[in-house]
Amino acid sequence: MRLWNSHQTERGNPGSFNPGLELAAQSPVRCLTLLFLLTGLSGPLCFAAAPIQYIGDGVPTGLEEEIRWRVNRGRFDTASENQTRGTTYTDVPAWAGPLAPNQSLTLAARHQSEDMAKQNLFQHQTVPGSAYYNPTTQPQPWDRMQAEGYSWNNAGENIAAGYSGAEAAYVGWWKSTGHRQNMYNSALREIGDGYYYWSASTYGSYYTMDLGSSGSTCFFTDTLFHDANTNGLYDQTEAVPGVSITLLVAGVPHSYFDLSSAVGSFAIPIQTIAAAASVQVVLSNTTAASVTLSIPRDYRNYTTVTLAPGGCRAFGVFTKLSGALNVGFRDVTPTLLPIAAPCLALAPSGTNIQLAWPSANSLQYLPQRSANLLVWTNLTAGYLAGTGGNMTWLDSSKGTGNRQFYRLLIRQP
Repeated sequence: MRLWNSHQTERGNPGSFNPGLELAAQSPVRCLTLLFLLTGLSGPLCFAAAPIQYIGDGVPTGLEEEIRWRVNRGRFDTASENQTRGTTYTDVPAWAGPLAPNQSLTLAARHQSEDMAKQNLFQHQTVPGSAYYNPTTQPQPWDRMQAEGYSWNNAGENIAAGYSGAEAAYVGWWKSTGHRQNMYNSALREIGDGYYYWSASTYGSYYTMDLGSSGSTCFFTDTLFHDANTNGLYDQTEAVPGVSITLLVAGVPHSYFDLSSAVGSFAIPIQTIAAAASVQVVLSNTTAASVTLSIPRDYRNYTTVTLAPGGCRAFGVFTKLSGALNVGFRDVTPTLLPIAAPCLALAPSGTNIQLAWPSANSLQYLPQRSANLLVWTNLTAGYLAGTGGNMTWLDSSKGTGNRQFYRLLIRQP
């Protein structure tokens, strides 16, 4: 397993880059218009002036998006990333905004991975015999980015080969100083990952990560998915496409919106929004089926949101940061919706009492019992996650006495 080279450069200093890094390990792997504040909505949105969909983010593959998601989770909270990885690195910022997908960077990364695989080479320099670039006039990563139409003022690249998937490649980069510093550089705000497999090559799997920033462009960006297996991670099969993300400033729609892609990715440019402005995030389901979203609150925890077909919800608010900085859902303060109290039905079941109530996916429930309305006993060890259907609980330890009272505590996680 080998890790090699990460470069980064800045306009005006094209000779500045991280020196070559090489770490040896065991196997052949290398990583060389609504005019009011929305508080809760159901139904389609209609705007007086329709915003324009941003399409510069393109559509990554599932593997490419998985890498971006892992980087972005870590960039939000590097202390937690260190804890997860069993490391103690202090050479990365405590917080850096999430990286937005960029189609030009993605193409540059994909093409470099393909060229390395087919020519059986592993290098940052443009590969001799490249199907896409001239090695003489476009020798560097930033030359390839520019060839794909990306106008950069900061740029960097990581490469890897031989790794078994997104997690392995990302961890390889995380545990290498130059690669880690590239991924967590807050001056870099856009990303394009590219993967290519070529069985006739030495390493088989080749990965390229191209990073950049373009002028003062910055984004609201994230990944929409439903954590169906509850492992707390984005898995490629869990992406939720077809959700519209709209931003409202003082009740007026921002000029751009986006739709979550087939892999859940989206990005909305926000550099024209004034610093310190309060920005509301509205989610709308454009599909014909209900969708459930696991929206991150921080490094580990999620808020569950369910949208009916054609339904929408004002999810929360973020403050536009000063300067060119990206934000994502972890930077959003959720809007708490009014909770309608369900009917708690009681029925005898032998000597026991069965409780039943309708539930919502986005809420949690704690049934309690009391003999005097003063002291309440929890019937469950903790809050129960709503299922979206009827829930029941059998009170088999109600004790004796002529009078028992029951209640249901409800919270929005």
